[in-house]
Order: sequence, then structure tokens, then C-alpha cells
Amino acid sequence: MIIDSSDTFSPELLQALKKDILSSLRVALPGIVQSYDPETRTAAVQPAVRSRVTSAGAPVPFPLLREVPVFAPRFSDDSIRLDIRPGDMCLLIFADVNTEGWYETGTAAVPPSGRRHDLSDAFAFAGIWPKTNRGDAP
Repeated sequence: MIIDSSDTFSPELLQALKKDILSSLRVALPGIVQSYDPETRTAAVQPAVRSRVTSAGAPVPFPLLREVPVFAPRFSDDSIRLDIRPGDMCLLIFADVNTEGWYETGTAAVPPSGRRHDLSDAFAFAGIWPKTNRGDAP
């Protein structure tokens, strides 16, 4: 759609457009680790909130996200190994662009597609817990 200065849009149309754009944008979600591979430092993570609500009013769950890179501080020769287990909580962050090229090569890469804020470009930051579990930590 090309818009020029002579186009006018109703506030209702603009509000509907805004709602549609924001409902498809992913930035961050809490998640629950389902499995963790310490060798690849990736996890299967289930987002801990529901997605859109159907016309019948039923919430739709997000899909299980697989092979999500898990943040663990790592420097040239040093790293921290985390003992992540199923049920641990995390914060999922979704990259602005497709990160496959960078993730596979570790170098600056042109994104292989125009996808943005997609569920498949998630990173997990382990150790985020809801209020109800904060007292259980060692």
C-alpha cells in the first residue's frame, strides 16, 4: 500500500491497523524450559502465556520453540555452565531480524529472509522466575 499526503484514514481504520500490527509483533515472552542440551546450549521452550484468542473466546497456545539458544555468559576462554532443567523459567527475546546466518556462522551476515520478530528467532535468558517461585531458589 502506498500512502500519499492526500490520503485520509478514519481513526477506526488506523486503530484496527495498529492492533493488527502489534498482535503479530513478538518482543519478549516468559517461557518454561521443556528440555535442555548442555552440549549445544539450546533448549525446547514453551512460551508461558497464551497467544491470540479465537473468535469463540478460547486462548490459543504458542507452539513449542525448539533449539532456542540459551544465554550463558561466555568469553574468549571462559564460560559459565548452567544446570538448566525442565520446568526452569526463562525470558524469550525475539530478534529484530532473521538470525539464522549469524547463528550458523558467527559472522556478520545478511538475513536470509525478511522475517522480523519471529518465534523462530528466539533467545532464552534462563533464571527469570515469577513471584510465586522466588522463595524456592537456593
